[in-house]
Amino acid sequence: MTSNKKQETPFKLLWVYAGNKKAQLFRASFYAVLGILCGIIPYFCVAQLLSAFYNKTVTSDEVLIYGGIAIAGYALKVFLTTFSTMTSHEAAFSILKTLRTKITEKMEHIPMGIMLDKASGSYKMLVVDTVERIEKPFAHMVPEMTANIVTPLTIIIVLFVMDWRMALGAVATIPLGFLVTMGQLIGYKEKSARFFKANADMNDSIVEYVNGIEVIKAFNQSASSFSKFTNACKYYRDTTLEWWRGCWFFSAAGLNTLSSTLLVTLPLGTYLFMNGKIEFGTFLTCAVLSMGIAGPLIAAMNYAEMFASVFQAFTQVNEFLNEKDQIRPKENVKFNGSSFEFKNVTFGYKEKNVLNKISFKTAEKGVTAIVGHSGSGKSTIAKLMAGFWDVGEGDILLGGVSLSKIPFKQQMQKISYVAQDNYLFNVSIMENIRMGRPEASDEEVYEASKAAGCHEFISALEHGYETKAGDAGNRLSGGERQRITIARAILKNADVIILDEATAYADPENEAEIQKALSRLIHDKVLIVIAHRLSTIKNAEKILVIEKGELADSGTHDELMKKCDLYKSMWERHIAGSDNKEEA
Repeated sequence: MTSNKKQETPFKLLWVYAGNKKAQLFRASFYAVLGILCGIIPYFCVAQLLSAFYNKTVTSDEVLIYGGIAIAGYALKVFLTTFSTMTSHEAAFSILKTLRTKITEKMEHIPMGIMLDKASGSYKMLVVDTVERIEKPFAHMVPEMTANIVTPLTIIIVLFVMDWRMALGAVATIPLGFLVTMGQLIGYKEKSARFFKANADMNDSIVEYVNGIEVIKAFNQSASSFSKFTNACKYYRDTTLEWWRGCWFFSAAGLNTLSSTLLVTLPLGTYLFMNGKIEFGTFLTCAVLSMGIAGPLIAAMNYAEMFASVFQAFTQVNEFLNEKDQIRPKENVKFNGSSFEFKNVTFGYKEKNVLNKISFKTAEKGVTAIVGHSGSGKSTIAKLMAGFWDVGEGDILLGGVSLSKIPFKQQMQKISYVAQDNYLFNVSIMENIRMGRPEASDEEVYEASKAAGCHEFISALEHGYETKAGDAGNRLSGGERQRITIARAILKNADVIILDEATAYADPENEAEIQKALSRLIHDKVLIVIAHRLSTIKNAEKILVIEKGELADSGTHDELMKKCDLYKSMWERHIAGSDNKEEA
């Protein structure tokens, strides 16, 4: 849920994100303006020499002096613009680093559920691509656009001082050029929105395609048959071409009109000179200076066109940074046990309720299993326990304390959450497991691995525990990754362990062994299991049966077999399925 904060203007966002680099950007702009002004000096020198040649008063000393001044002016321009670029880029890269840090820090404070609602590709695009687009205004637009506006204004002022008629002639094509160029902005808001949506969709589909390449190959699917990916690419292509086709004429016509100042100044200057109303030197200087107006203005216009795209990047970053934080107090609380209690909890996604006024309490110690049909709300309950979202209505208590009153750090210390899809980093297996408790010894890691049933296969690897897991753990099977993450949870030694179908990839024997090992380890701890194989949770201290977001019944296996028809039918189907597999 985003905040209702009023949308900021582009220039205010630019000012805000500049942060403590504002002074550095001002210096870069100052150097850029000086550099462009120094670039005008050669124009004056050339005009003076041509005038002297025309009047036949030129001397070798004048050629050397004006030539030297022209070279010095050009050299100063190169030096100052280079220094401006270095200064602005240094500030820009520092700002980008700060922005990326703010975004990643923000990820720690918004509800995990909001993070999971979006594709991982969208976050990569936000942190890398979108923030990278913000580099342009700070590294280029601020100093260079400032210089490219100040320079033609300075030239126009000089022209008016020299001869107001030539000045009017020099600027005559500018309004027309701007007017034609603005044709590119027809339908800009809609076209740019479609373009950036197409870009984001293509980015997400590429990430999804790469992640699913194993399935695509296994089922002999080519890239063209992966409709979501190919359609996203085609839509991006068509959207881009549609936008640019609508801009090409206006862009070409406008830029050519802007740069045609000599079409007015030469005939006008010739007329004035032939009628004795202007000196040749003034005519020549004005004509040469007028040639320096269009270039900076065209460069400034290019940045102006870019600004809308950059503002969209600013807006996307700003919207994410203004996401509502999941507020928790900072002072630690005192728990009375480790059980969870749901009190009339209602929760839903996008206005559709998944849980409806559900109330229950887990066992004070030992195993509490949560069972139910697919889509009944089991995983939602587990994620709410782990603090992925704040509840819409009702309250959730951990150890007798409302989750809303428990600091995140303390809650994470008390809970180990293991999901069905787990992520391993591309570091050694030892390091991946040790993330559960960084100070743990190697021996403690081995013990946790044995408890999770993964010590044997890890030891059989070529480099044992020092084997790299690969990107997202892709060097290991799904079952192996799950057991490693369970070992990590065991090593953490938290008071509560939540297994959200965490043994789904394990075979029944391994799943049973893992849960037996966990049962031996937990002692006075709480183990909450979202189970899909009922035989593995038969001996749980408490079983919660969930149906359509409500508590259908609770009790031990024996109790539920007597009083809960839903559980009994689920058990009978499970046993029948197990028998069929054995016969097969």
